[in-house]
Amino acid sequence: MKQPLVLDDLRFAVRDKILLDDIRAELPPGSMTAVVGPNGAGKSTLLKAISATLHGWTGSVTLEGRDVRKWPRPELACRMAYLPQFRPVAVPLSVEDLVAMGRFPHLGAWKPLRKSDRDAIESAMERMEIAYLRDRDATTLSGGELQRTFLARCLAQGSPLLLLDEPLTGLDIGHQLALLEILEGLAAEGKTILWSVHDLRLAAEHARDAWLLDRGRLTRRGPIDEVLASPEARTAFGVEMRRADDGSWRFARG
Repeated sequence: MKQPLVLDDLRFAVRDKILLDDIRAELPPGSMTAVVGPNGAGKSTLLKAISATLHGWTGSVTLEGRDVRKWPRPELACRMAYLPQFRPVAVPLSVEDLVAMGRFPHLGAWKPLRKSDRDAIESAMERMEIAYLRDRDATTLSGGELQRTFLARCLAQGSPLLLLDEPLTGLDIGHQLALLEILEGLAAEGKTILWSVHDLRLAAEHARDAWLLDRGRLTRRGPIDEVLASPEARTAFGVEMRRADDGSWRFARG
């Protein structure tokens, strides 16, 4: 991603309910930003709008200076990989074939996989520790195994921008920490990562920056420590958050 992802006056409503209101922000290349907020704050809706999979919003979301709604889908997918929160697998498909779908935007219709594609698929499966599952029917996987498979598909896509909606869902603590290490490594390599997360302790330990959503509004953004310790975070969560002398976070109901 050569230029920032820019959101300007992003708004979305369903009938009389406002879900996103006047969202304005920039996502610099190489950043790792957590989207935090209470349940129903609009985190998933925001990621859907940015990925251009949500219709009916107003304002603008630009990637490389171009509105995301005007990119042809394959070209956009080569620049942006989106992991939605709910991803049912409706038909029997092997894990390897599911991961391979991440290469389709680079190939075009009905093109065979090239060596570079197979290398990307293999690397993604190894990185997410699912290579041993390659021949398994994805419909038989546990929730955590399926989550890692979809994450591998995002990695195989090779896009410079990753939009991940609750990527830690379904993962045990070991795989959560492993994934966060992977994301930190990808950011260090120059990938741009925007991920929503419920666990504020993990966000505080692994995100550099944060966007705080509350009732559809972006009420605070900046370094993660400043966001979590802000009056806006206390209002959003009803909890006072502060970092203790030992570096850990303390949470108390306000």
